[in-house]
Parts: sequence; C-alpha cells; structure tokens
Amino acid sequence: MTMFRPPDRDRPSPFRHLRFAVIFLLALVVVSVMGNRSLLHLYQMHRDQAALEREIDQVTSANAALAEEVRGLRTDPARVEAIAREELGLVKPGELVYEFRPVSPAPTPPGGSR
Repeated sequence: MTMFRPPDRDRPSPFRHLRFAVIFLLALVVVSVMGNRSLLHLYQMHRDQAALEREIDQVTSANAALAEEVRGLRTDPARVEAIAREELGLVKPGELVYEFRPVSPAPTPPGGSR
C-alpha cells in the first residue's frame, strides 16, 4: 500500500516566483505612469517646454522689430515727421490744411416719395 505524500511546503513553487514578478512589474508600470515623475508628467513638461520655446522665439522677434523701429525713430527725422503728421495731425508753420468732410445725404421729407 502506498501512502499519499503531500508536497513539501518548505520548497517554493515556481509559480510563486512568477506571481511576485508579475506583481512587481505591475507596480512598476503603475508608478511609471502615475505620480510626480511619471511618463505622463514628463511628456506634459516636454510639451510645455516646446510651447515656451516657441513663445520665446516670437517675443524675441517682436523685440527685434521694436528695437529696429526705435533705431529708425532716433536716426531718421523724416520718419518722425511722418508719424507726427499722420498720427498727431501736426503741420509745419506756414502750411495750409484742407479738411474734406464727407457729404451727408440730404434728408428725405417725411411722408413718402416725391
């Protein structure tokens, strides 16, 4: 007669190590996807950095254009005069200014047509 022997509980089964490995990998994936230093957070920071670099380029271009305009205003008296005439309506002494106003249509008499 043979007796049934239960398996040794002291010896770990190979599936037990596999189970711990799977749990560890799942935990690693969760930590890498969520949290302060996650892949999603790093991706968002990369997108923000690219947007800020584009904005810096735009502001740098606008700044260069304004610096060119300032240089022109400091060195070109004709440019200053043109701005004074167009935007401020200034004239030189002795010049005559003719102002043309649009003609308003004649009011129609009340009560209908002619």
